[in-house]
Amino acid sequence: MTAEDFERYRNNANRILGYMPIKTACKKCQTPDTRIPKGSKLPNRKCLIRQCVDKTGATNCAYCSQFPCETAKATAGAWNREKIEAKLDGPLTEEEYHTFVAPFEAIKRLESIRASLDPEEILEPANAPMLETRTTALPENLPYSKEERESFKAVHNLLTILERSSLGLRDTDTFAQHHQLEKRRAYVLRFLWILGRYGKLEEKEGAGLVVDAGTFEASRGSEKALAIWPFLKDSVFEVLSELGVCCERVAIEGAKEEDLVTSTGYLRRKDWAVKMLFQKKTGGAAAIKALQILAQRLDEKYGKRAFQHLRTADMRILLET
Repeated sequence: MTAEDFERYRNNANRILGYMPIKTACKKCQTPDTRIPKGSKLPNRKCLIRQCVDKTGATNCAYCSQFPCETAKATAGAWNREKIEAKLDGPLTEEEYHTFVAPFEAIKRLESIRASLDPEEILEPANAPMLETRTTALPENLPYSKEERESFKAVHNLLTILERSSLGLRDTDTFAQHHQLEKRRAYVLRFLWILGRYGKLEEKEGAGLVVDAGTFEASRGSEKALAIWPFLKDSVFEVLSELGVCCERVAIEGAKEEDLVTSTGYLRRKDWAVKMLFQKKTGGAAAIKALQILAQRLDEKYGKRAFQHLRTADMRILLET
């Protein structure tokens, strides 16, 4: 391609896939890290699938006994004709499909490879080490009333469960899912931190914490996926819902639902807010207020390190007067 042709190709890819190819060619996924030139963006050294295949010693995911794991389905199955046409709300031409979509339908090619393999060619995946749990024990004799202590206990239980559970993921003993769990845990706990620290308490229809779009976007730290609406809705909201924490995105009065998200799924920085309620089994309105108190106290003492103390369910700050 000429430079002009390639720029046209990149813009069309961005329109169809929501992704603009970079100008530097990929060095291929099976290139060892030591042979990837400094500054090269592809292959991605942090790719979960690449790491898992490397640890297992397989040629690709099709050779793994746990194929297709959740990570493979989410990544290799992210783009296909049906999904892209649904996103674009219209059909692709055959040229558009073969040029921009077919090259990324990896799950189909992996399934074809898997069907051709003999049983003895299938490998067991390398097992990842168990994630270290870093929760702090709930302090005894907190200087609060009995009802308030119960509320802090409910918050501590929630944080402990989030730090120790699989958060709806399967096959978390594989490297790919192991890292996926670590990332999802960080996202869910960051969401709780944002609502607990910056949320405004609203008493109507049950006490809940509400954070506007601008504050939410400015407070998500390194957890970039919190800006992606499908991830926030299907992963974070879903995980918390299973634990009795109800979350919703609310459009500001007068805003249209279709204007809240970009064509690539990213939340815009205005015209919406997120709201979080605790069901009775999770401590209800009292636990919501307890989370708010804890987050504020941690922030006042630890600043930028406060989130890490929340992650470990560290409530020793409540012993200080």
